[in-house]
Amino acid sequence: GEFTVLMLQTARFLVKAWKQATMGNAMTPTVSYLVQFSKNDRVAWENTPSGIISGFQAIAAGKTKAAYESLHNYEKTGMDYEDAWNSASVQLVNASEAHCRAIIASVSWREMVRHATNSSASLAPVVLQMAELYLVYWALEKRGDLLMYSTITRDDIARLQVRYEELLALLRPNAVGIVDAFDVRDEILNSTLGAYDGRVYERLMEEALKSPLNAEPVNQSFHKYLKPLMMKAKL
Repeated sequence: GEFTVLMLQTARFLVKAWKQATMGNAMTPTVSYLVQFSKNDRVAWENTPSGIISGFQAIAAGKTKAAYESLHNYEKTGMDYEDAWNSASVQLVNASEAHCRAIIASVSWREMVRHATNSSASLAPVVLQMAELYLVYWALEKRGDLLMYSTITRDDIARLQVRYEELLALLRPNAVGIVDAFDVRDEILNSTLGAYDGRVYERLMEEALKSPLNAEPVNQSFHKYLKPLMMKAKL
């Protein structure tokens, strides 16, 4: 409920922004990329962080354009604006989601690069690897959209997969340290697998035994409900 409402509110802003972009008007920084893609539906693909960000922006612009055109096509059939809006809501939500991803990708990469320049020689590569992993992960998840709105090829996607696995291998030795850096207390995590003393399997069993369903070898519900049915079935 709330998520869809927020996405549709964002879509109202995007629809207005797209109209301004097509008119060549000055745009606020968060939607300035719409001007670039208002006349060009597809972006030249580059297998780099900046190339992935441009791809996400092309997706957001393309989906915003599609939602905008769908909205007005519904109006042309005689619908009033609100009914047309409801009919186009699926595309509007998709446009909002794509826009949010483009913003997060752009801002997170920019800020990670900024922080990396002020970090130690050992920390800076880890910061950039995490930021790039986020970008590559979503590029692979949204490869269908990238095929539609960029010039990405199957070979490019294969290289992204290789890079994704390379980044996982690079980050794996630092995984525990990265998680600890969030400084989330064990009491809040309440993780059985994250037991500090290594008693993982013992703790899993202890947690399972806390469930009322496991308080006895065979739960009473079996004898009360299932067993009579099974006995009748045999007869």
